[in-house]
Amino acid sequence: MRKPVLFRVTNNLKVGGVQRRLRALLPLLAEHYDVHVVTYKDKGVFFDELATLGVGTHFLPRKGHWDPLAISRLARLFREYKADIVHTHSFGGNIFGILAAAMARVPVRIGQVHLSELHWYGSTALRRRKQVLEETLVHRLFSHKVLFVSRESRDYFQRHTGLPDSMLQVLHNGLTLPDKVTPAPREELGVPKDRQLIGFVGRLSRGKGVGRFLDMAREACLQAPGRFHFVVIGDGDGLPGHREWARENGLEQHVTFLGERRDIHRCYAALDCLAFCSDPGVEGMPGVALEACAHGLPILASRTAPLEEISAYYDRIAFMDMRRAADQLQSAMALPAADTAALWAEFSIEAMLDRTIALYGDLTRQAAA
Repeated sequence: MRKPVLFRVTNNLKVGGVQRRLRALLPLLAEHYDVHVVTYKDKGVFFDELATLGVGTHFLPRKGHWDPLAISRLARLFREYKADIVHTHSFGGNIFGILAAAMARVPVRIGQVHLSELHWYGSTALRRRKQVLEETLVHRLFSHKVLFVSRESRDYFQRHTGLPDSMLQVLHNGLTLPDKVTPAPREELGVPKDRQLIGFVGRLSRGKGVGRFLDMAREACLQAPGRFHFVVIGDGDGLPGHREWARENGLEQHVTFLGERRDIHRCYAALDCLAFCSDPGVEGMPGVALEACAHGLPILASRTAPLEEISAYYDRIAFMDMRRAADQLQSAMALPAADTAALWAEFSIEAMLDRTIALYGDLTRQAAA
């Protein structure tokens, strides 16, 4: 019996939050669908890996999200494989992929939004407004459903587009953990053995709060000498500037920059606490926070809507307040161990798989009616 043909369209398959979710989910969907993924900016480390796991991979470069030749090539690809469902990701993918799917008359067309305020990323207010109008038009004319990773991202999108509730749905991210995780030894990480290890994990870019994390490190080390050590796990354009700031402020012995790590779960397992410092409105549903929850870590977090949403399923999250940084960290680490059953029921990769299949089934039946 022929499996329904599913295409996902995304900009790349590098090591990022969206990409890790696709790497985990697509092979599971391949048991139910003939699954393909199209990238258009770069292939990334998961591109070839997914090809060995039963997922068709296609690279179609384009000059922009309105590139007519690229849209036409993508539509031909959908027609060649007789695509039944096209599911696109982020602003550029939503425009490019949904237009091609409509041109190919694919029965089910789904867009997905992963961020809130940064989803429309134009460099000026006028350009961002243009992006809002473009995406609103494409979804109104050609999409059957738009998915969101959090309530905040859905509400923000709806305020700006005016799309009806019936088109919008929250689909929470799904988590996976390796079967067995051995903590990275302190010697391997180059950090002291006798201090509590506080971690920042994520891209070192605008809105991620790396400066807030380093300020916390400076204050906590002054307030409680010899108690804490801080690690920054991640890479990005901001790395040289943050290294220099740490050096100028005498933090070289207290902060270690580990760069990007492929063994991120071993790093989580080595931490005593995660500090989540992103600004409000920057994250859609932060995978870093969810992964830390899955490891049972205490989290000291900036108060943002997605973290409040997660805290309904995981009660080992403390929100930053006006107390001394050292006291806030100690309070977070003193929180009792969490029961993660509710977290896994909502955010496991299996829960995401079941909800995705149910959604595809509902939309397929509606298209056939």
